[in-house]
Amino acid sequence: MVASHMPPDPRQDTWAMMHSPLPTYLITVVYILGVTCVGPKMMEGRGPVSGLRPVMVAYNAFQVLFSAYLVYMIGMGGWFGSYNWTCQGCDFTNSPQAISMLYGCYWYYLSKFVDFLDTVFFVLNKKNDHISLLHVVHHSLMPVSMWYGMRFQPGGHNTLMSFLNSIVHTVMYLYYLLAALGPRVRPYLWWKKYLTSMQIIQFVTVMAHSIQLAFSECDNVPRGLTGGSVVTLASSSSSSQTSTSRATPSQRRVAKVVVSPALLTDLSSGISSGVSSANSSKSSSSGQTVTNGVADTACKTLGMCEQMALRSRLGAI
Repeated sequence: MVASHMPPDPRQDTWAMMHSPLPTYLITVVYILGVTCVGPKMMEGRGPVSGLRPVMVAYNAFQVLFSAYLVYMIGMGGWFGSYNWTCQGCDFTNSPQAISMLYGCYWYYLSKFVDFLDTVFFVLNKKNDHISLLHVVHHSLMPVSMWYGMRFQPGGHNTLMSFLNSIVHTVMYLYYLLAALGPRVRPYLWWKKYLTSMQIIQFVTVMAHSIQLAFSECDNVPRGLTGGSVVTLASSSSSSQTSTSRATPSQRRVAKVVVSPALLTDLSSGISSGVSSANSSKSSSSGQTVTNGVADTACKTLGMCEQMALRSRLGAI
């Protein structure tokens, strides 16, 4: 749907995994099968893998540095001061700032595959109760949605989500790093409760930043892709709104039957309505309000995804 309405960015035609979304889909499918079926099956009858603590410490340290690098690249690409917060189109030129944003978006897209290791560690530690439907949905949606954002709009209005999300990830993985160092450090992690506050601020900021386009004229920003970024944000920024109690295995089985079809249906209709609003907005008069269908759908369908993701990570430490 997105590909039929917007031309791809020619600057990345020869880049790895950017010619087609197929590799992204394949890797995501392998991830889903691995963490929900193959991995848990292989771990049956075995204890948690020993010696993982140093690996997890190294992984969290890498994520802190990687996320901080993304903040710098995307910030230098515009969000450190030169971008317009109300209407910012994507710069497809080869200027230094545009190239910084381009590379920042590309590395952000690739970082979503690195995040798969969060779930892999759950499997190896036999923390299967943390691998909820919403956790897997969150990690599966991110690389797929980021591929389309990267391929068609690697810059501009939509990248605020990537910028703020990288800031939050820097702080989050710093917490995981310190918590993994052992009990002696944990008394100093009193600021854990503020992680959820950061997620709420991120969600509200990007939601408002996207929805305000419905009440203003901004021809430089594709409405459909902006709505898609809100859907993605809903799967990555709402973790603070759920209860901290864990569902029982039987409850999770029910959730798979009830939530999944509605989720897929709403996602499909939401993305379609978002793209439709991109076309209809051009014919609207200046005094009319243009509805962002995807923003509304995001609130209804994916408001709990990252809630479970963050809760699972914190509970595993």
